[in-house]
Amino acid sequence: MIYMDIYDWGYVEAQRLERRLLKEYRGKSLEDVIPGEELETEKGTCYLIRSEERISLKTIDPKKAREEILSDLKLIHGIGKATEAKLKKKGYKTIEDLTRHPRFGREASKFLELLDKRDIYSIIEWISSRFQKSHPLILYASAFHRKEDFMILDIETLGLYAKPVILIGVAEIMNDKLLINQYFARNLEEEPALLAAFLPNLKDKSAFVTFNGRKFDVPYIEERLAYHKMRGDLNKPNFDVFLFSRRLWREKLPNCRLVTLERHVFGIERKDDVPSALVPEFYEVYLKTKNVGPLIPIIEHNKLDLITTARLFSKLCEEIGGD
Repeated sequence: MIYMDIYDWGYVEAQRLERRLLKEYRGKSLEDVIPGEELETEKGTCYLIRSEERISLKTIDPKKAREEILSDLKLIHGIGKATEAKLKKKGYKTIEDLTRHPRFGREASKFLELLDKRDIYSIIEWISSRFQKSHPLILYASAFHRKEDFMILDIETLGLYAKPVILIGVAEIMNDKLLINQYFARNLEEEPALLAAFLPNLKDKSAFVTFNGRKFDVPYIEERLAYHKMRGDLNKPNFDVFLFSRRLWREKLPNCRLVTLERHVFGIERKDDVPSALVPEFYEVYLKTKNVGPLIPIIEHNKLDLITTARLFSKLCEEIGGD
């Protein structure tokens, strides 16, 4: 998610939506309006909302990804465009060829070892140290994961820094379905339980797919875990589709907000959406009034963000990694 000036999103329209929801859902319970289940954790309880969405996720062919990565000699320290051209003229076409080079052989061998072991986190860090974090080679590295390894992640918070997380949305791929789990804090005391409920989703081979998640979502969760003196290993590969989208489409679109990409790339126009900037206000109104109406667009907003993030990841793999 990305926070924006509330007036960019139609603050007046959002307030109208808030008033309508308060009137429409007065006296109704959360369970009646948003079906889910109470989830017990060692840190207490939170609310779990499950849903599914059909999706055909396209990924990059691993063989092509390996060829593309190994063909870029600039991944080796000390090699720029000019040196790369000279080396290729001498027959060093790939990093694998470079393992025989007297100067670059040791570092080339080290990189090749990471690639052969499919140490994706280290590969991404290596590529990021040589190129921008939006470089296509980072997206190519996603090819070494199974679809089931990808964890689409999006959070909703009460602010940009040092405020509670109220919702963590996680989506995983199973065959042709996106399985969505949304962990929701019904009050601020449930934040530790929400975090504890999220952590079991993290597996050894998990890889995040996020929208601005390298900068916001993942560090924010880490900060909240530290605040509550909880542990969780979030050092996973993170394929941030915001970075790749901005690189690919920023010259063609007015901006690269998620809803803008959603509209222009997929032709989808959201209805009754609450922008991220207004999530705190809607949630605080819910806490104050005990009316669940303002929660509906928050839950739906998070769910749509997960779905669009997954679709963008698929589209980017097709656009950047396709033949």
